[in-house]
Amino acid sequence: MLADRERALDALTDKTLSPGRLLLGWLLTGVFMLGWMFAVLGLQSAAEGGVEYVYAAAYLILAAGALIPSLLGIRAGLRTGKEARRRLRLWAALDRDAMRDGGFRAGGRVWFWLLMSLLPCAGALAVGGSAVAEMLTTSTAVKDGSGLAYAWGLTAPLAAAGAHGLATALAHRRWFRSFNAGTR
Repeated sequence: MLADRERALDALTDKTLSPGRLLLGWLLTGVFMLGWMFAVLGLQSAAEGGVEYVYAAAYLILAAGALIPSLLGIRAGLRTGKEARRRLRLWAALDRDAMRDGGFRAGGRVWFWLLMSLLPCAGALAVGGSAVAEMLTTSTAVKDGSGLAYAWGLTAPLAAAGAHGLATALAHRRWFRSFNAGTR
């Protein structure tokens, strides 16, 4: 039974902290941001009216084609991660093996997730900070709201992707500490 437990914990740790999972989250975030850009362009074209309605329809179709699959993919990834963490807790609760349980710490992968999740957070800070600085310093520019919409569409997904990565890494670290507390 301990061998089955070890294999299950190893597979679930790999699934939870896979670098491919982090990169897939980034890809889906990028596709979401692209869809947001198309949506803003479509709404701008619709506001201009006339022949621009054709462009608005095309942009909004492209936006739906990017936003809907990316949101479904992000949702599926969040559910998969939640289920993997639940199973990780259940398998870990079965028994303790002091000799082999230290390997589930996954220190390198946790640090990778922590450090790589700081990149989208820094990107969100840079985009949001530059948008706020531009809005505060340019008093003569016409503020039609599209600049704010672009800033929100770039800042919020980057911040959410970074926060999710940080939360995943810290949740695994917290799980390992509570899991390992029984063997000390």
